[in-house]
Parts: sequence; C-alpha cells; structure tokens
Amino acid sequence: MNLTALLSQADGWKTLAQAEEALRQGLCAVQLEGMPVAGRGWLLARLAQDFSQPLVVVTYTDDAAARLAEDIALFGIEGVERLPSSLNLLLDDADSERDVRGSGKRVRLLGDLAQGSYPKVLVTTATALLQLAPPPSVLKARRLTVTVGSTLSLDQTAARLNAFGYRRTDLVQLPGTFARRGDLLDVWPADSEGPIRIDLFGDDVESIRPFDPESQRSDGKRESVVIVAAHEMAYSRERMAAAQETLKKQLAVALKSFASAPERAEKLRDSAEGDIVKIGLANYFGGVERYLPLLHPDAVPTASFLPEGALLILDEPAQLEPYAERVLDGITKSLAGRAERGEILPPSGSPNLGGGGGLWGEFTPTFQALTAAHPTLLLTLLARALPFLAPSQHLTVQGAPAESFGGRPAPLKDAIATWTSNGATVAIVSAQAPRIRGFGVLETEKVKLIDGLLPAGFRLPEAGLVVLSDAEIFGDRHKFKKQTKRKEFREGMRITSLLDVKAGDYVVHIHHGVGVYAGLTKMNTAPFPGAPPVEKEFLVIAYEGSDRLYVPVDQVDRVQKYIGSEGGSPSVNKLGGTEWLKATAKAKRQVKEIAGELIALYAKRQSIEGYAYAPDSPWIQDMEQAFPYTETPDQLAAIEDVKRDLESPRPMDRLICGDVGFGKTEVAMRAAFKVASEGRQVAVLCPTTVLASQHFQTFSERLAAFPVRVDQLSRFRSNKEHSKTIEDLRVGGVDIVVGTHRLLSKDVAFKDLGLVIVDEEQRFGVVHKERLKQLRQSVDVLAMSATPIPRTMHMSLSGIRDMSLINDPPEGRSAVKTYVKEFDDMLIREAILRELDHGGQVYFLHNRVESIYHIANHIEQLVPTARCKVAHGQMSNDDLEDTMFEFYHKKFDVLVCTTIVESGLDIPNVNTIIIDNADKLGLSQLYQLRGRVGRSKVQAYAYLLYRRGKNLSTIAEQRLDAVRELTDLGSGYKIALRDLELRGAGNLLGAEQSGTVSSVGFDLYLQLLEQAIHELKGEEPDKEDIPLPTVDLPVAATIPQTYIPAEPQRILMYKKLAAVRDRADVARLQDEFEDRFGTPPPPVWNALGLLRLRLRCAEVGIESIQTEARQVIVTFKAGVALPKHAVRALAAAFKPAQGYSFEPGKVVMNIQTLKVLPQTEELVEYLDKALKEPPPTPDSKSEERRRDIRASLRGR
Repeated sequence: MNLTALLSQADGWKTLAQAEEALRQGLCAVQLEGMPVAGRGWLLARLAQDFSQPLVVVTYTDDAAARLAEDIALFGIEGVERLPSSLNLLLDDADSERDVRGSGKRVRLLGDLAQGSYPKVLVTTATALLQLAPPPSVLKARRLTVTVGSTLSLDQTAARLNAFGYRRTDLVQLPGTFARRGDLLDVWPADSEGPIRIDLFGDDVESIRPFDPESQRSDGKRESVVIVAAHEMAYSRERMAAAQETLKKQLAVALKSFASAPERAEKLRDSAEGDIVKIGLANYFGGVERYLPLLHPDAVPTASFLPEGALLILDEPAQLEPYAERVLDGITKSLAGRAERGEILPPSGSPNLGGGGGLWGEFTPTFQALTAAHPTLLLTLLARALPFLAPSQHLTVQGAPAESFGGRPAPLKDAIATWTSNGATVAIVSAQAPRIRGFGVLETEKVKLIDGLLPAGFRLPEAGLVVLSDAEIFGDRHKFKKQTKRKEFREGMRITSLLDVKAGDYVVHIHHGVGVYAGLTKMNTAPFPGAPPVEKEFLVIAYEGSDRLYVPVDQVDRVQKYIGSEGGSPSVNKLGGTEWLKATAKAKRQVKEIAGELIALYAKRQSIEGYAYAPDSPWIQDMEQAFPYTETPDQLAAIEDVKRDLESPRPMDRLICGDVGFGKTEVAMRAAFKVASEGRQVAVLCPTTVLASQHFQTFSERLAAFPVRVDQLSRFRSNKEHSKTIEDLRVGGVDIVVGTHRLLSKDVAFKDLGLVIVDEEQRFGVVHKERLKQLRQSVDVLAMSATPIPRTMHMSLSGIRDMSLINDPPEGRSAVKTYVKEFDDMLIREAILRELDHGGQVYFLHNRVESIYHIANHIEQLVPTARCKVAHGQMSNDDLEDTMFEFYHKKFDVLVCTTIVESGLDIPNVNTIIIDNADKLGLSQLYQLRGRVGRSKVQAYAYLLYRRGKNLSTIAEQRLDAVRELTDLGSGYKIALRDLELRGAGNLLGAEQSGTVSSVGFDLYLQLLEQAIHELKGEEPDKEDIPLPTVDLPVAATIPQTYIPAEPQRILMYKKLAAVRDRADVARLQDEFEDRFGTPPPPVWNALGLLRLRLRCAEVGIESIQTEARQVIVTFKAGVALPKHAVRALAAAFKPAQGYSFEPGKVVMNIQTLKVLPQTEELVEYLDKALKEPPPTPDSKSEERRRDIRASLRGR
C-alpha cells in the first residue's frame, strides 16, 4: 500500500460525500468544521481526485501554504503549485534586486493562468490574491520559450532578457542573470532552481543543458526551456514618461516637507532622482515594485486571474483577514518609515483603486466577489462568523490529531488494538518500518504499514481511519524529516585568493618576492627575424623603482595574493636584490623547526594505545534513524570521520569545524551515544553555564528513548545534587555528563571516561587547556568550533589535529538579510517592533560598557512596549548567567549587550540583531555575531549601523561590504579568507612567526611549512607541488579576451591550466572549455597542446624546451642523458643538414616550419624511444672488423 492508495479510505465517508454533493450542485459555501490540520492535505488530495475542475486553496500564511502544497503532493497528486506574494520585496530594495526567485515563480504562474493553463491544485494566501498585478494581457507576453532545433538571435534574446529585468553578468550564479560568450548563452530563469546553457550554431539552437552554478559545468540535456520575466511590471514609453513627470512633482512636494531636515532632503533627492533616471532608461532596479501604480494604472487584483469554475477552498477563513491585515499593515508602516527617513518617496497609488495605495486591493470586496463566483468549501477547527460570507451548509467532522507514543511500544500496540476493534483502519506511514516491526506491530487487513513520510498523523473515527507518522510513534511532533536530493560533490578548484586580485593589490612571486599587481597585458613578439609575431599574455608585477616583472600566464601558479599582518603595507622587493632570498631562507629555517615539533607530537599520538570501539550496534542505528532531519552531506562525512576514529586504537583528537547552526552538536551526540552504549562515560564541556544547560536539555531529549543517563554539573544545580552527580560519576551511574570547567576539577573522578567533547574550546583558559592536554593523552577528544575555517585548518596541515568541516546549511534555513545603514532611531524602532510583532526577540549590540545603560534607556524610550535588559562582561558571572537564562526563556524582549553573545547560546526565537558601531568590529567577529540569529526557519535580519556623518576607513567599509555581500549560508570559508586579506594573519602562528609571515606572505609561509613537513616525514611532495618542465615555443597559447572577456575568469582558467598534472586533467579541462565557453579558438588549443607536451616531457625526463633565434633547444634533467649509441642513431636519422644536432644532455632542432608544436612533439617521441632503446649486441662479424681496425691503427 502507498500514500496514494490511502485516499481510497475516504470511500465510505458520508460527511465528505455530502460536502461534495453540495459543491457540485452550484455556487454555494459549505463549512466543514473540526477537520484536523494534519489531515487536510489528505482531504484536499481526495477532493483533487474527485473533482475534474482545478482546486484553489487559500490559507493565511506562507508557511501554511507551503505545508499544504507539500502535503497534497505527498498523496500522489500531480500539478500542485504554490502562488506566492511578492509584496515582501517592497520592504527592502536590496532584496528586490537580488532575490527574484519568488517574483519569478509568481510571474510564471500568473502567465500560465492568463493563458488558460491551470494547475490541478493552486495553493496561495489571501495576501497574494489581494496583491495587484499588471493585466493578464501584459503577463502573457512576459515569457520566452526556447526549443532545441529552433532559431534564436542572440542579440534580440539579450535585449528581451534586459526587458524582462534580467541582469547581464560575467558569470551566472544567481536567478535573474544571464551571460553571453560567443555562441553560448547562460541564463538562470527567474522561477528556476538552477541555470541553463543554450548552445547555438549560428542562429540554430543545438543544445540546452542545465549547469551547476558553483562549478559552472553542465550536466544532462533538455529539449526546451521557458524563461519568464524576473519582474511583473513591463515598461512602455508612454507610461515611463508619465511616471517620470508624476515622480518629479511628488519629489518637489516631499522636499518642501523636509525643509527643516536638509540631510534627509538630500538623501531623498539622490534616491528619487536616481529612480526617475532609471525609469526613463527602462532599467529594473531595487524597489521598482513601488512604482506599479504609475507604470500600470490598469493593475488588477491577483484574484481576477483565477480559473472560472474552480473549486475554492478557504483554510481557516476567519484567520485570512487578520493575517493579511497584519502583513499589509507592516508593509505600510515600513514604507512610511522609509519615507520619513528620506530613503524613498511617500507611496501614492492610482486614485481609482482602494487598499494599499494602488499596490493591493481591499479584503472584503475581493473575497465577496471570489466566493460569489466559485463553489466554496470552508475548512475550520471552530465555527466562526465571517464578515464576507455566510455558509449555506454546515457539516461537522469528528476528528483529532493522533496521540504521541514517544518510542514506547506497549502503548502503541494497545492503541492499535483499540482502534481496530472499533472497526478503524490504522495506516502507519513511516520511513522506519524495521523499527516498527521490532515493536511487534504486524500488518493485517486493518493495520497497514506504508513506506513514506508525513509531518503528522490524524484520527477520523467517522471515516474509520487512523493515520500515524514517525512524529507520533517516535516523538518530535514539530519536526518532519523531508527527503531531499542531496547536492552531489562536483570537481572544482578550491577557493583561491588570486581570483580576487585587482590592479594595485600586493602579490607575492615565489622567486622574486613582494610586488604590486598591475594587471594582465599582451605582447606580440617575433621569435626570430622574418617570423610572424606571436601573441603572449603576461601578469605584470611592479617592483621597487621602475622594475617590472612579466610573468607568463602558464606560470600563474607562482603568484599569490599577499596576506600579511594587520596594519601597514609590506615592503616592495627589488628585482634581483638579496632581501627576498634572506626572507625566504629565514622562513625555511623557522618552518623546519615548527615542522619538527609537529611531527614529534604526531609520533607521540601514534604511539599511544587507545580504546577501539566496536562497529555500530542496532541501538546506534535506531538512534540515528530517529534524527528528525535529513543529514547534510558534510554532516554525514563528519559522522563517518568520528566513527572511524573511535573504532581505531589510536586516541581521537578531532575538531568539528563549521558555520553556526550547521549541525555540529548532532555529530557530537552520535559520538557520545556510541561511547556510552559500550559502557564508557562521556564528558561534555561547555564554556558557560547557560550553554551547558542548553546542551543538557538537547542531549536528554535526543536520548530519552534509550537506557542512557544524562546528568549535568552546573550552577543551576544545588550542592546536594552536585555531590550526588559526582558520586554517580565515580561509580559509573552517569553515562553522559554535561557541565562547565567544573568538570575539570580534581574532585570530579570518572569510573571509565572514554570521550571528552569540548564546545568552543578557544574560550577556555590556560589552566583548563593544560588539563585537556593531559586528557588527550589517554581518552578520545572531540572539539567543536564555529570559528571561520582557515585559522584552524592551516594548523592541521600535518594531521596533528584531525578536522572535519561542515559547510552545508541545514534544510529550510534562510540566509540572514543584512543591511548596512546609518544609525537612525526610526530604523531601530521599526526593526524592533517588526520582530516583536512576530513574537520574536532582539539582540542590540553596543560594545562599550560605559554607555551601554544609556543605550538601553534610549531603546526603552524608542520602543516603550519592549522589555530590555543589559548583559556585558564586567557583570558578575551569576548576574550575567541569570540574565542570559531569562532571555533564553523569553522573560524579556531586547538584550542590550556587548560581544559576549558572539558564540555559544542557540536561541531560535531571536531573529533580529542590531549592531551599533559595526565599523569598529572585525569581519569574522561581525560574521559570528550575525550567526547568532537565523537559527530557525524564520527569516532573520542583521542591521550593521555606523554613526551618521562618520568617515569610515577603507578597511571598515570593505568589512561591512563583505558581510553584506557574503550572506549565503556556509559563507564562513569565504568570510575567513576575506578577513585574512583585510586584517592579515595577525598572531595566527604566534608572535615569533608574525614578522616572517609579514615578509614572505601568509600563503607562501604555509606552503613552506607543508614542504618542510613532507621532507621531515620522508614523504614524496604532493604531485601538485612538483613543477612541470618549462616549454617555450613560438606559438600563441593564450586565452583570447574575445573568448573569455572577464579577466577574473581568464585568470581562473590560467590557474586551472597551471594546476594540471596528468593527461586526464587535460581532457577534463578541454571539456570544461568547450562546455563553459564554446569551441576553443586556436590559441586555446595550442595552450592545451603545450600542456600535453609538458606532461610528456616530464615522463621522458626533459627539463626544458627553449627557443633561441631559429632553434629549439631540448635540455634533459640531471641524471638523464642520451646514450652514445642513441646519439649516433639519431644523428644518422636526422642529418645535420636538416638542422638537428644531438648531444647526451642536449638536442638542438632548427625551426623549419610554422608548425613548430607538432614538430617538437614528434622530436620528443623520438627522444623517448632513443632513451629506452637498449645498446646493440655485437655480432661476430662486427667484432672481427673492430679487431682489424684496431690492428691497423697499431700498425700505423
């Protein structure tokens, strides 16, 4: 039995039959009271099956709409679509410009509806239906269909995409963008999950391929694609001119009202005049949606797009108007607040429309018209009077949510027996069938076990149906483990800071030192008189004085972006001087010492015998299956790493490193359970009492179904409880203990300690770290850190400390919306009120203790309804932890605090953080602070404020801009790299090393350290670190700007060429060129050919191939030489008259043709055969002849 078959369980349900009969009879409203929320997806799926016409389901929130759409689809109904509102784009111009996926999906669905193409089930909200949209005739035309085999003009298509609101970029990485390269068009349709690549031959579409925005590589093929507009609005010349005139008049009026506030007047003038110019140019921009009434005075409510004759279903109709009003009121207040601050013009609508100033219609008339035009079903838990509709028929359902059993088999079996004895069918929908059978639950005629996932179960006694899900059987009702397709790993180059290098940046050439990057340049040179000029491309580096170094692009891997210590600029070296040699010599001596210490530590770890745990038991498998979310790929990899460590005899010392809220604790819990299930004890060490309390709660809930005792040692326990816990630890009565540094006290003894888990290890003091070092000698240690990655990663080079990275965000997590603004009371008030209206809480960070209470009082005056408290590091530990504990339990609304909240507490209810004087904080610090919010599925906001009129330093501006830019989930790695670039390596490697780091640069220092470790271990260097032979031939081997116009992308492909170390890499790179940029021009084919030749030279033993005048000179590596017999044979085969000369260590060839590359390739193959040819075996005749010659010579 499957979930679709479950719909047949409604066959004999009289209440449903009555409702369907009434709806079929005509335009009436039937109210179904008492239908459990969890069962509505099942009911709606059955209605979709029973009715031929489309269903339109209207609910009150976006979350409810998403849940209903998912639930209906789970029961096998195809053609379920969700129509969103795009009114949220009015709240933020940056979002309007950046996030077009929601508006793109809306444009597609409205276009489908306008064309008469209706989904089977359309789920939407009241807000989305009230929103005004351009007329159907406009939206019909705002799409482009491309099919393989059709003709397409690239110029016309690019113009049309611009008219659709798409932005042209060098690289397509976001929805609503496109890029054009030769005969390739990359475009990310605004409604699509991913981008597509259209490959043309002339004007004919040869192929359409989806591609990965990260690797830019295509995968698979499609026959056609529909590209919809990124914005609903369309520009027309007549309305553009009229809109400009209206806006100029509105601006004049608004500026008069700001006569006493010149700063705001100036801000408004800049903003409004910019918008007026963009409208005149038909440009789409952030906030363009505000001008809908001016550009489309004929706009209509979205409700008018709904199909005639559709069955209308209102989910909790009494909630529709209050929720819609709350959303629209918030938007109204936001627009008014922004207008008051001079950010935008006051909104003004078309005079012939009511509601939100021409942006949305009024609720009551809209829904009166809707329900009058469609047969309507009302789903309610409780009957309530509706202002817009009086139901013609009332039906009551005797239903309820399913009860929870929390993993207890006996109550579950008793309940099933009771239900089946009363004639009900019990359907158990589970992804864990073996566990349920293990409970003793067997399938019968009345008990069905269905493989699948449902968010929750329900009971309908009158329909004779009980549905149970994993949520009821195993607990965690609020969680739903949704199956999603995991992102597969794709080959790609690791992030390199050279990609971001721009003219004027400091760079390091590994042989010549620190210089200033001056860009790429081309040179045309004739290799010898009379030869045609050959174009070559170089990186230009300026050194002391007027010296310039031209680095061939095939040596781009020798250049790194300079990252030094904080403050000050590096000294630029002199070409040919001795300073660089001295600096690198000192660095090599220093890294050799460090490498020696690291290797000694590594050897000590290897020599200690630890405890090897057994492979996973059924208990562990049950515990893992009960995890209520889908693990991310990185999480699974980290779990496997930890298990492998625990099952080996060597003590584990592993760091789990990843962004805030990315699931490190789950990895730790699985490790703890594995250790505890073998009878050994686990200590979980936390830096604060509040965090310890939170971890205790998390571990207790997660392991409640298993015979494992979890306890805690913290200030929140009495002395008596402390004593009992300590005694139980000593005798083995506690399996897992969570606590602060109190766990490291001498009076705390364990019967058999197996694992120590350390959260935020960097926050412990020297004494505690020494104690941890002692523990590491004998027990497994697992540390967790949310610190951005490179600092710790580079200290793990030698395997001293194993590390697992978790970079994948959890499912459903939204990126934090980040704003960089001037400090403004109205903005602060609006941000706090919006969060409080949603029942959330706020961090207000002010990092000066002297004035923090003044700021707290100011916030209380701004928002009198907000309850505020202060937290800072100079408070006593007790007071501080009490305050944090109260905030965690929602005793007050706004925590005015210093950076003490930077790490630790996970409070999902806090979804807004306001950071005062953000320009004074470091980039990684800002990133960590922003990570304190956005820990749930609720949209989170971060406001980075700086004082009005303050001149920000260049570094501060770059930091704030980087945080605003890097809002993607999992940006920790990029943030850390950017922080290293802005701030330098600092004391990363200690004060002694920082001077050396400054002189040679961070990247080269670490490269030297890696090399020293390999040497001392006696290991072969990495293949990537062995340079290929140099081949300099008079052929053009560049990437033309006409082929790849963007310089950063050309540099990236040059770096990929330089990183190649085998033939398979060349083939992959050739595929990438063809896939991403089209058929390569001759210079790129030459570059690939030279690369293959260099690889062949490495195999043969050739050190270099150089061109001098008209000659190609081949030099062999030390220890490789042509034997005498080979020299004679080659000299005989290639006569000197042909321009060849052969010596044991060197071969010279005259250039006789323009096809010098194939000529050289042929020569290398001859040399390879000659080197392998064994010396000839002398026969009797030749030996006799040699004797005669020797004899005649003696006679002379």
